[in-house]
Amino acid sequence: MLAMTDPADSPHSSPSASSTSQSPALPWEVIERAIDLCAGDKATLCAFALTCSQLHPRSLFVLFTNVDIQSQEQLKRFYDAVQAQPQLQPVVQLLSFPWDDFSPFPLLSILPGLRHVAFDRISSANTRDRQLGGRPLAAGLRSLTIRGASFPTQSAFLKFISAFPNIENLTCELDLYLHEDTPMMQDMSSRRLQLRTLNVRVNSVICAPRS
Repeated sequence: MLAMTDPADSPHSSPSASSTSQSPALPWEVIERAIDLCAGDKATLCAFALTCSQLHPRSLFVLFTNVDIQSQEQLKRFYDAVQAQPQLQPVVQLLSFPWDDFSPFPLLSILPGLRHVAFDRISSANTRDRQLGGRPLAAGLRSLTIRGASFPTQSAFLKFISAFPNIENLTCELDLYLHEDTPMMQDMSSRRLQLRTLNVRVNSVICAPRS
């Protein structure tokens, strides 16, 4: 936190000087740049936001631009926070989180500035989430990362990523269960995805003939 000393506190300052003089101050652009450089230090950003009203808006902006959530409880609290403070919703650009029990789709639908999402873990039950079959989600999303996921079928995987129709960059680390007679790349083309880059690391593949 930046501290300033009021000349009025000095025993050597005259009455006239104490009423008109101001402490030297850094240009606001320098202060904002210093806050921006703390983007990876959540503790410092929180300290700025909580202890100085002038630094609060910028600190909150940087804090909510790139959000890395580690648990379902944190995901719920984050959802409650952006619901309670709608002015923060357009700020969020990058969001990563595990997906276990709490569906993220209500959250994704209220973040218009969201450009990148990373699913750090997806429980197998959630690859069949009924919301995936409805309208497209997170229309502004351009980049999607999927880690630690297991899809029971190729169709389930394609249905999942089709919920994000405007993604241009897709990175996957997952387990797939594929039928031998269903070419994946052909199916991906038929889904009309606008992919520019596709990075896939398949941890395991189980191929089985159709019954």
